Amino acid sequence: MIRYKINIAPEVAKEIEDIYLYIADDSPNNAAKWYFAIHDKIQALTDFPESCPVAYEDRFYDFQIRNLIFGNYRVIYRIQKDIIQILHVKHTAQQRNPF
Repeated sequence: MIRYKINIAPEVAKEIEDIYLYIADDSPNNAAKWYFAIHDKIQALTDFPESCPVAYEDRFYDFQIRNLIFGNYRVIYRIQKDIIQILHVKHTAQQRNPF
């Protein structure tokens, strides 16, 4: 069984931080819970990255795009050999266009 590594690009870390700050405006406690929970969910992908469905955006690329649904957010990623590359974290209400 392959043990995958997670790669979160700086742009994605910024998306996560922006979401955290948005939630923190209403509830700092909920924001902290969300922040740690989304990181836990992303880390859980290392065991079974193909268990999440193929994302709508997959049709725009020549490589497979998957998404992990986490509450009202989608963690969009691709699997490249033994690396899970996190591409974006988006609210489910955001348009599903090519990145």
